[in-house]
Amino acid sequence: METTDYCTIEETGHFISTYRHMTTLLVLGNINQFTFANSIIVANAKAEEMFEQALTNIFVVHSKDSYSKLKSNEDWVNHIEINGVDRELFVDKIIEITAKETSIKKFVDYVEFIFKGIPDDSNLIVDLTNGTSLQKNLLSIVSYILDIKNQYIIDVSKLFELTNERRFIPIDILLSCYTIVPDSTRLDSIAYLNLSEMVRYRKIIENHTNKYVAIDSDSSDQEFFKDNLGHSIQLKLQGDKSKDNAIYRIAASSISASVEDLIRLLVSKFILADSPDRVDRKTFGQKLKIIQAKIEKDAPSDFDVEFFSKFNDFILYLRNSSTHKGKLLTDVEKFKAELSVKMAFPFIEFYTDIVYPLLSSGELSREPKQIKKLSYTDIALEETLYYGLDGDDTGKILEELFLACSDEASFRKLSKDITNAISKIAKVVTDELGKNAIVFEAGDDLLFKGNLPEEKLLEMQAIYSQSTPGLTCSIGYGRSFQEVYLALKLAKTQPGKNAIVGIELC
Repeated sequence: METTDYCTIEETGHFISTYRHMTTLLVLGNINQFTFANSIIVANAKAEEMFEQALTNIFVVHSKDSYSKLKSNEDWVNHIEINGVDRELFVDKIIEITAKETSIKKFVDYVEFIFKGIPDDSNLIVDLTNGTSLQKNLLSIVSYILDIKNQYIIDVSKLFELTNERRFIPIDILLSCYTIVPDSTRLDSIAYLNLSEMVRYRKIIENHTNKYVAIDSDSSDQEFFKDNLGHSIQLKLQGDKSKDNAIYRIAASSISASVEDLIRLLVSKFILADSPDRVDRKTFGQKLKIIQAKIEKDAPSDFDVEFFSKFNDFILYLRNSSTHKGKLLTDVEKFKAELSVKMAFPFIEFYTDIVYPLLSSGELSREPKQIKKLSYTDIALEETLYYGLDGDDTGKILEELFLACSDEASFRKLSKDITNAISKIAKVVTDELGKNAIVFEAGDDLLFKGNLPEEKLLEMQAIYSQSTPGLTCSIGYGRSFQEVYLALKLAKTQPGKNAIVGIELC
């Protein structure tokens, strides 16, 4: 007989034994005691059939209703014990599962608690028979993410064909109806790409594309930049699946085209704007050197020039060594090609988020212009303006919380209030100007384009104040990104802030 190692997991007042080889069931509660008992009994029988071991632990996620119903009538307890399942194996947890983030987090935290408490070589079954559709859906998604293969459900259609009984069902019938849920990970094999990875990359690509277009909406090629990044990732994932080293090289060559187009756009806009035909004649390395020389000349003293230089050299080497064909593609070359694809995204982020703003400020200082207040009488109805909205003193408020607060609740509430306020304002923008009006939305910042009367801007400020604990926000606007940037800075220097300022450079 196998020896038992005893340890304990404490949760909701229960202590359970864990065995050297455990067989654990994760199941949802049910207000119907018969269905609930049937699922427990058949899961136990399936465990004995697959693992030659009965269940050693049963974790139940209840709603308040299911816990109350099963507690008020425990006929089901007698039934499961007659069928060899001890009530002491149960660990009950009440979680009201809703679509709210706090509810989902609580559920995920509890599942994580379970997994941390059982040995790595444990057997695990997830039963999806019970619970509401929302509960089943969430449990199924978590099981997919955690790669739990043994997901089972009682096939009701098959059950009703075999028996008219609707109470406690004989085990032989239950076993014949206990069906394994299709392996969700097989969806990743559709076509040749990993769907979950593509969803993640699609969001990243969308974000990078928006920043790329914001540099110069006239000279940028949004469709090419976005589609080429997506195609490159598809190739990379195809290489992951087929283990074909040559496909990584193709992916590296493909993605380098988008990277080079970003650099071309920056060089054309800020360095060689007067002779754009000369830009395309330069190599990728030469374009990087042009930008690097400009940054080294004009960058602030705290900018890490050494990192910038080495980062450029590294990306250039990866790009050249990955895209220039050789006779053989060794594992090392495959690794470099794959790394080149992965590094393209932080490279794009570095140039759009750090280098581009430095070049923009350099462009302003190179050609000093006078700032003139922009009034609504100067704006034509058909003109497109850029508007920047930024919360006032958010950093100062956070500092006060750090010094005065002893718990996380205040931080979470502030974050939620600000996010909610920006979301409401963004909806006003899209309702008035269309879904493509939002250029950037993050934290307490919003950048959008269009043409709005001043009363709409005042309405946005009111929404921000009402959706937060009376906080204020400033709005700047102009005909270019440079103008909206300076206008917002000026707005935030006004007494009391909470200002609306428009400017034009002339």
